[in-house]
Amino acid sequence: MGHTQKYFFKVFFICLCLTGAAACEDKEEAGPAQVSYKGTNQAEQLLEDMEEVTSAVSVKEGKQIFAAVTVHQFDRLQLENIRKKGHSLLKEQWPEETVHFSTDYKSWLELNKYKEDRRNKSMSEKERKKRLTQIEEFMKG
Repeated sequence: MGHTQKYFFKVFFICLCLTGAAACEDKEEAGPAQVSYKGTNQAEQLLEDMEEVTSAVSVKEGKQIFAAVTVHQFDRLQLENIRKKGHSLLKEQWPEETVHFSTDYKSWLELNKYKEDRRNKSMSEKERKKRLTQIEEFMKG
């Protein structure tokens, strides 16, 4: 096998991998799941537009919105103000919903894991309620 052929196969393999990764990204947006994630994507974008926020995750279940953010290290001194501001933004956007909002990293982590699990595997109604109750407890404490 010549040098040119090896180079061609490497380039072909990389292109193939990139195409597969792009196809996986599009998969999330397509189909009926798009409807159920519309509010959460909008909530995450709204929260990530806050200058103090580095990352946001949210889940909408029924008439409840669960959202958590991570903030820049320097802004950790003003967590109470960030919590009030984030909660107000969500409540203004969805006045009919019950909003649960936290700046706690543990809440962010558990909510992110819940969202991934909900997307990747089917959970029973009982399991979903149990996990959301646990997440709500993290948000309170």
